[in-house]
Amino acid sequence: MGLDPVELPPEARRTLLAARAAAVCLLILGMLVFAAAAAGHDLGGPALFASGSSAALALLLVCRYERLPRHANRLIALASTLIVAELTFFQPSGELYAPLYLGVVIYVSFFFSRTQALAQLLVAVGLWAVAVGHVHSVDDAAQIWILGAGTLAAAAAMTRSIRDQLQRTAERAKTHLATLNAFFQHAPAGLGFGLLDCDLRHERVNQALAEIMGHERHEIEGCTLRELAPKNADILEPLARRVIESGEPVIGIEVENVQGKCHLVSYYPVPGPRGIVGVGTAVTDVTHLKTVERRLEETNRKLTVLATTDELTQLPNRRLLGEQLDLALARARRGGLAVAILCLDLDRFKEVNDSLGHAYGDRMLVEVASRLRAGARATDVVARVGGDEFVIVLADLDVQEASVLAETVSARIRSLLADPLPVGAVEVRVEACIGVAIYPTDSREADGLLAAADAAMYVGKHALTHVA
Repeated sequence: MGLDPVELPPEARRTLLAARAAAVCLLILGMLVFAAAAAGHDLGGPALFASGSSAALALLLVCRYERLPRHANRLIALASTLIVAELTFFQPSGELYAPLYLGVVIYVSFFFSRTQALAQLLVAVGLWAVAVGHVHSVDDAAQIWILGAGTLAAAAAMTRSIRDQLQRTAERAKTHLATLNAFFQHAPAGLGFGLLDCDLRHERVNQALAEIMGHERHEIEGCTLRELAPKNADILEPLARRVIESGEPVIGIEVENVQGKCHLVSYYPVPGPRGIVGVGTAVTDVTHLKTVERRLEETNRKLTVLATTDELTQLPNRRLLGEQLDLALARARRGGLAVAILCLDLDRFKEVNDSLGHAYGDRMLVEVASRLRAGARATDVVARVGGDEFVIVLADLDVQEASVLAETVSARIRSLLADPLPVGAVEVRVEACIGVAIYPTDSREADGLLAAADAAMYVGKHALTHVA
């Protein structure tokens, strides 16, 4: 009847539904009796009593349904049966009212247990037999009773079957709903679930999603997507509408809110009997993961630098030199170019370490590295491969000009190193021996080129030693 239950426990909801249905049935019964009696001009006492009793019982159910005991509906069903019996026995042409038993049988078959429904059916069938036996011969009464009893029994069986099927469907729906609520309401922190209607309004959200959005649940429900996420609305709204139109989910959209927190947003279509009826949303707070990811990236970057860079001079180390040399040789093979290798060794480095200490030696190496970088071309690789050993790679050279260019760079480096090196409070003069090897003249492999340049460097060092 559209009334809300007053402090009605959950187990009594079925009783409430039965009471409301009984009230409707009684109102219809009373109106049918009054209309039938009026049409036949036999508005006698039985008809008026039946109509008034039906109206009174319906009014009682409507006004006091929440305070009626559990067995009240059984008494009301029996009262309905007796009202129909009173019509069939005392109203003129009373057997015409016997089909009203059908309504009572359908009602009790749907709302009562099998035993109670069977008892009501037997009462109705018995009263039907008495009603037709008074006005018909035995043979006619038997035929009419069998037809009526069969109709009542079939109606009861069909109603019971429909009721059982609806009950099984309702139980499955309750199980599914309970499962959904278990995941929906008890999702861990950082994993929010919500339901949007076709206008992208939040119909339902769980506590985790409310915490992610920084609002209370009652503040979110009813609000549009744009109202709650204005920063990312231009990204999220088209995706949600695409889910409604296409029925295909959109998964793992990374967005950042105004507080700088990072979320992964996924949208899923919610199907209905006539198409998509809404959008399910799943929001995961991945701020901590993104922070960890950024830290790992920074750590990896630092580790990569440490693995490929000389810590003292910040020049490439032997490992990075090998990688760069392999790339330079690969380009040279494809393009018919030349590669020059310059190996450099400082002559007075050991004296500086022994006389001034390792701190001064380190400062000297840093200054040498700076001058080597200045003497080489911007595209050349300058690497430190040992204590006082350096290698310079001159890539992408013309084969005919490679030797001349290598000598030019060597001369420029010697000139830069000839000036005194300021090391703390003193100045140090150093000499460097430089060995040159060229691809493809001296070797066609990286190791061969390095070995050739190293050998040329030691030949020069040996020559300087003999001259001295």
